[in-house]
Amino acid sequence: MIEPMMNKNEYTYYLVGNVDDFTERLGRVVRLGNEEIAIFKTTDGRIYALENKSPGPRGGTIAEGIISGDVLFDPICDWKISLTDGQVLDPDTGQVRTYPVQVHVEEVRVGLLKNVGETFHE
Repeated sequence: MIEPMMNKNEYTYYLVGNVDDFTERLGRVVRLGNEEIAIFKTTDGRIYALENKSPGPRGGTIAEGIISGDVLFDPICDWKISLTDGQVLDPDTGQVRTYPVQVHVEEVRVGLLKNVGETFHE
């Protein structure tokens, strides 16, 4: 199921590190409250944030996956997942929740819906 588009004002952004803290093509797990998020940096410097849950039938996490371009290879079932929207690519189906990312002056921030992020402080 695709989440509805949200206005940027409906998110609270939390600092998760600096750009250099993230290794290209490898995932890093961050926790924001009850959310476990896998952060990925592409070879061209783009940063993506996805829920750290495999959409596959065996479950598991995705942070150990490897990326190529803007595609994540799920480490459990080898499904291909789009980093841009979390969609599982054909021939498989499914979706991983994505989070908005802001990069400003080398600081990386991940957005959570305001009602989710209100339960903890940075």
